[in-house]
Amino acid sequence: MLKLTPVIDIFFKELSWDKRAVAIAECGYNFVETWRGSDPDELKLMNNNDVQLVSIVMNFSNEDDVAPVNPASRKAFLERIDRYTDNALSAGCHKGVVTSGQQIPGRSYQEQRKALVEALAEAGELVRKRDFQLNVEPLNNEVDHPAYMLASAADAMAVVKETGCNNVKVLYDIYHMAIMGGNQTPFLHANMDAIGHFHIAGVPGRHEPDNGEVNYAFLLKEIAAAGYEGYVGLEYFPLIPSKESLLATAKLMPDKPDH
Repeated sequence: MLKLTPVIDIFFKELSWDKRAVAIAECGYNFVETWRGSDPDELKLMNNNDVQLVSIVMNFSNEDDVAPVNPASRKAFLERIDRYTDNALSAGCHKGVVTSGQQIPGRSYQEQRKALVEALAEAGELVRKRDFQLNVEPLNNEVDHPAYMLASAADAMAVVKETGCNNVKVLYDIYHMAIMGGNQTPFLHANMDAIGHFHIAGVPGRHEPDNGEVNYAFLLKEIAAAGYEGYVGLEYFPLIPSKESLLATAKLMPDKPDH
């Protein structure tokens, strides 16, 4: 059964972290995720009796100093992974989102790809015994992230498999990959074993999932039918009040999912 996870940074922004968690729980949700990861005490406020924190962000796409695509940043990247993993685990969270970083001028794609695979393999091994999973996210480089290195869903699947680490998966963001190309249903069915997390948002605009061209009611039913029972992150910017938005989005999910 799919598990919906609002990004706590986006919803009920007028409230403190602990009160946001309560407000999200009052909308019927059991899980949240966050873009943050540096402050363990902050993360603990998001994980309480009302909701469970299930994912943090380990690095952002524009943080060149910790980009796994750059060999010069490898040491700093691994130190970040190590520290943020401890922060997440202290709050009961066992998953983290990893971005590749921006393209490096003067280096071929294959050089950058090789560095990315090597860095992810080291990172995966570093956190494996702590029961922590890294979800690598391909992003669109046409609208939101110009010059982002890992923009292909197919190559992201290949990259994580080449790491040889069972705890390194793909975060498949339907919003980003809808921008980069269509025909998502057969692709998802063929690659579900490499996917560790989903994100959704409306296309275009990145608002409510039912506000746009993507048929999420259909896609989510297909994802569930393919055997996926993990988390689906709500990473969209609501056009209506948070409570109203979250209640409406829950209705898109198939078979009364755990949310």
